[in-house]
Amino acid sequence: MFEVRGVWGGPRLCGTTRETVAKYLDKLQAHGFNAVYVNLKGGDGSLFWPSARFPQCVAKGYGQFDLPAVLLEECRKRGIQAHAWMIDFCEGEQGAAFREHPDWAMRDPNGNTTADEMLRGKRWGPVWMCPARRPGYTDQWLVPIYEEFASRYEFDTLHHDYVRYPGDAAPDRYCFCDYCLQEIPKWAGYFSERFPEEPFLHESYDRGYLEAHWEQSPRVLPESWGPPVRSRRHPPRTARQETQKGELNQGLPRTFQAGFLLEGSFFPGGRRDLDYFFYSYRTHWIGRFAREAREAVQRANPKVGISAAVFKNPIHSGRFIGQDWRNFAPYVDVAIPMNYRDHFPGTFDQYLELLEETIARQKEWAADFQALYCGIAVNFLFKEEPDGPYPQEKLMRAIERVASAGAPGIVIFCDDQLDRYGMWETAKTAFEGV
Repeated sequence: MFEVRGVWGGPRLCGTTRETVAKYLDKLQAHGFNAVYVNLKGGDGSLFWPSARFPQCVAKGYGQFDLPAVLLEECRKRGIQAHAWMIDFCEGEQGAAFREHPDWAMRDPNGNTTADEMLRGKRWGPVWMCPARRPGYTDQWLVPIYEEFASRYEFDTLHHDYVRYPGDAAPDRYCFCDYCLQEIPKWAGYFSERFPEEPFLHESYDRGYLEAHWEQSPRVLPESWGPPVRSRRHPPRTARQETQKGELNQGLPRTFQAGFLLEGSFFPGGRRDLDYFFYSYRTHWIGRFAREAREAVQRANPKVGISAAVFKNPIHSGRFIGQDWRNFAPYVDVAIPMNYRDHFPGTFDQYLELLEETIARQKEWAADFQALYCGIAVNFLFKEEPDGPYPQEKLMRAIERVASAGAPGIVIFCDDQLDRYGMWETAKTAFEGV
């Protein structure tokens, strides 16, 4: 039997009265669930509680109804764990954070936000906020949200989601906001602030390999680097045109700067290796946020823990989305990899084998965490049956495989999908069987 049988859920099924919350939790309990991860900071920036610090973010109907307080009380009556699911760096175009601080958003080499990316033939829409910028979204908005919530409500954990850079549409194009264009060269030591124009050419190359001369840290930036071009929502003009407009006193176009920071070489004529520093910069700032969130929550209420929904392989997600969650262990108590079928190739039977293989690796990666639970999604199980009927045995077999792999807990995505695919009773039967 799993020690934790959780489900990700949204405010919709909880409703806006104590009666609807109680009915929702009774349904969870009746079907074997003993933990709920309720989305209380949405992907559009909405907050589903009466926040005093960010009243402009409070979703309609939740300024008067204190959902987290009622949810916590009702969960405690039933012995159900209560976790506050927060969507971290993804905001909405109409959300207060982006509306009030458009400069906090991630920008691509053309100065556009993630909203303008094309995904599966249409405009993507969500705006991702820069994790690195200081002062910015992380320290002025997101961390204070965590601190305020922990000071008001003693949930079992605050639950990170989207604790990363975007990977769906353009994993290598963010972030090149004005701040990051200035900060990446400083962070990576590409020049000396004391001698900003000094090329510091290497005195001699007396070793067999160019890269063997790395320790003197030569000036990496090209001449005439200059300040970054001002962010805009359309492709930049040439550097000459920018100078004529008075927007850039000297330097190279934004697109060139971004291209160099991702694809350039540490040594002129050397390997194209600056992507290593670009990806390291991103994992650094995601880890820094995890630390700052932990510290804020601890200040507010040391009894509140931290959990996180993460991608299945931290080595891969570190490169593509800045989420090397192996480094979260000091700041996150429970790791919940999203071992969804769409994150694996192959047939359903191959998915089950890959799932068990992956959980074995995740146990190693999560050795320093307090616990590792496995997240699975209902909808992706039915790849071969897009229009139904939806075979119950698929969810049964997936839950059984998680149990046989030795994961002490499972979290299912999500309550809406259990409804849509008619899988509540299936989950209950599977829990009883393992």
